[in-house]
Amino acid sequence: MEWITRWAGSYTFISCSYWGPQYYFVLKKLLGIGFEHTLFIHKKGTVSFLVKQDELDALGNFLSKKVQKNKKETLAFLKKLKNNADLLMKKMQELEGKIMTQKEYASFMKLFSRHLAYHVFMKKTVDYLPQKTLKEMLPAFTDARVYSEPVYSKTEYFFRAFARAIEKKEHISAELLTCLTQMEIEEYLGSGKLPKQSDLQSRYEFSILFFEKGNQKLLTKEDANTFAQMLQQTPIDEIRGKSAHPGFARGRCRIISDPHAKVDFQYGDILVTGMTRPEFTVFYDKAAAIVTDVGGLLCHAAIIAMEMGKPCIVGTQSATKVFKDGEMIEVDADKGIVRKVK
Repeated sequence: MEWITRWAGSYTFISCSYWGPQYYFVLKKLLGIGFEHTLFIHKKGTVSFLVKQDELDALGNFLSKKVQKNKKETLAFLKKLKNNADLLMKKMQELEGKIMTQKEYASFMKLFSRHLAYHVFMKKTVDYLPQKTLKEMLPAFTDARVYSEPVYSKTEYFFRAFARAIEKKEHISAELLTCLTQMEIEEYLGSGKLPKQSDLQSRYEFSILFFEKGNQKLLTKEDANTFAQMLQQTPIDEIRGKSAHPGFARGRCRIISDPHAKVDFQYGDILVTGMTRPEFTVFYDKAAAIVTDVGGLLCHAAIIAMEMGKPCIVGTQSATKVFKDGEMIEVDADKGIVRKVK
């Protein structure tokens, strides 16, 4: 069964090492089902997350049935997401920029480890609900989505600040320290031991984290390149996705992976990215349209596009790979098609 991209953007290797086991163990515990296989492709601070299509469909359909069976329980679960978001944001604010004690780390993990399951329930279920149930429940899901939106942006700031704190003490580049695994972080907090800088450098340049039933396999260098080549698609000129907001636009493709980097983004350009987060706000007013590799009805790009009336296509799977930065493309969001202008 094929791998599909579910999200992509400027995330740390650290985060991925935590999420891999959570996507299996914690989802299974809190939702009743998890992903047996997950894949994170990391390159210099940006990540693409892939899952198996059949496993995604199994999870979506399972959660959809739960919602249809017990809507009261669904609302209670969405409330748990909002409550945990409040607690986690407060905890990260309290600990940000310091090297945690083991007690502080445990208090952070209690909140952080369960948040992914709440988030997945909120984010993935709506794409599998029948139209009647979707119409009834979408306002509650949207409210929970908007309320908890800042969490994962804050998580990235939190882990990067943690890396800078270690850099200050150990005199190792914070950039490289964002490539620690969960196990290595826990070992450092206990014994002060860190992996070799050469290993961190290899991970930073290009690495793949593969999880099978929560068990981690790390690939770097030639092994990572070989695996990535197996996932590459045949070049094409046109792709399809989900229309998040109708409309038509033609403009220069601007592929933005890191919203914090300096880029030449002009009025009328088309924003093409793995997925958007609040940090992409600076591009929205200028963008003629928004195209993402991943996303569904409640992804950040879809919500922003509806608010601003921008043509938007999400879930293309490969826009950032098919199109080249600077080339002319057109977005037909009425039909869900993005194509090169020849």
